[in-house]
Amino acid sequence: MINIIAFLGPSGVGKSTLQSLLDIRPIVTWTSRLPRKGEINGVNYHFTTKDTIMRMYEQGALLEFTQYNDNLYGTALNSINELIATEKFASIIVDGNGANELKKKYRDNVLILGVYAPIEECILRLTTRGDSDSVLRIATYHDEVQVMQALADFIINNSRANWDRSTTLMRLLVKGIR
Repeated sequence: MINIIAFLGPSGVGKSTLQSLLDIRPIVTWTSRLPRKGEINGVNYHFTTKDTIMRMYEQGALLEFTQYNDNLYGTALNSINELIATEKFASIIVDGNGANELKKKYRDNVLILGVYAPIEECILRLTTRGDSDSVLRIATYHDEVQVMQALADFIINNSRANWDRSTTLMRLLVKGIR
């Protein structure tokens, strides 16, 4: 049974937008970065320290962790195990490391959904939302596309020209899984 849709793709492709548009409950992950304006602890992320995330990982409480821009991000195992045990449905936004670990440990319970958009659109989206590290995020675009192509079970083209079609397809997909 699929309990988790994991969105994977480069920064700015619209993973968070699709997640919220489809009204799929998110798995709240952990980060050592400071909250951005409007972010709420326990809703957007569990905000904590690097030491806490490393301790959680060493104690086996995290599926994985990733370092990005001098911050740590990780996924708690208990949030995933609880979903599977209760046969509930949720989503998560992951990088290649997270997608790889989900596939290894929860193959039958996760659908890795690759989200793609052309680099020009990603740049525009990141700049429009005022992302302060958009240059760093775009620098990894091509590598992230390759990882997505290697790990995704299904890839959706989330370009502006394809927006209506991609969101309709996503709604049908989610309806079929639930």
